[in-house]
Amino acid sequence: MITIDPSAATPPFEQLRAGLLAQVSNGLLARGSRLPTVRALADELGLAPNTVARAYRELEAVGI
Repeated sequence: MITIDPSAATPPFEQLRAGLLAQVSNGLLARGSRLPTVRALADELGLAPNTVARAYRELEAVGI
């Protein structure tokens, strides 16, 4: 799915936000589809739940 590089200069929430946006843009993820829960995606990617929640909030704020 999405790979997060913890050593990158880009913060993890931004990497996740950009990855999800790219999947929507490429048609891999249909607009309006249900995403995994914050906790489930955080566990899958090895991120803190707040990091995933922030990425989700930012996508929701722009209507994705």
